[in-house]
Amino acid sequence: MGNVIELVARERTYTGKEVASMLGIGASTLRKWSMLLEQHGYWFLRDSQNRREYRQIDVAALQRFYRLTKDQLFPQEEAAHMIVSHQSPDATRKESAATLAPAPVPAPAPASIPMPVHVPNTEQWDAKLQALASHVQQQDIAHHALLERMEKQEAYIRSSLKERDRRLTKAMNDILDAKVQLARMQQERQKSSLWHRLFRLH
Repeated sequence: MGNVIELVARERTYTGKEVASMLGIGASTLRKWSMLLEQHGYWFLRDSQNRREYRQIDVAALQRFYRLTKDQLFPQEEAAHMIVSHQSPDATRKESAATLAPAPVPAPAPASIPMPVHVPNTEQWDAKLQALASHVQQQDIAHHALLERMEKQEAYIRSSLKERDRRLTKAMNDILDAKVQLARMQQERQKSSLWHRLFRLH
């Protein structure tokens, strides 16, 4: 269990700029969404300068918020409530319908029978932590693979631009050399013409 907790503690965090880039939104929009989630009880890590640090689970929550508000057109307040309470859209709609419906008349309660309280044991907690750690590790691997692909694309673009600049420079140098040679040829023709005239005068 100690190894699992240590793995969760060492989970990578992302800056607001990185998360905004992942989601394709502006930094101000990310701050607005984060504040809205915090108002509904969500909690983000903070660094020594009180800036938010985003874990992979936070990125997943913001991605779900994005889908709910942009793709499924849920109001932001409702979407934030769903994220914090871990409810599905169908469960939220049922909850809203139940709130609007008249309260049913309570039936007389039968004799209460004490129900056994189920308390998860240590093995169940270990299994949940291991599953969480495995999920975090898989997300981290996927993120690293994405960063690696992006770095390769950037390297290819830089290489292509460098090759283009090299070819342009060579072409300009060739043009300059051709102009210099043409000027020399014109000077030589002028000298030859001048000598030819002088000889003809004699």
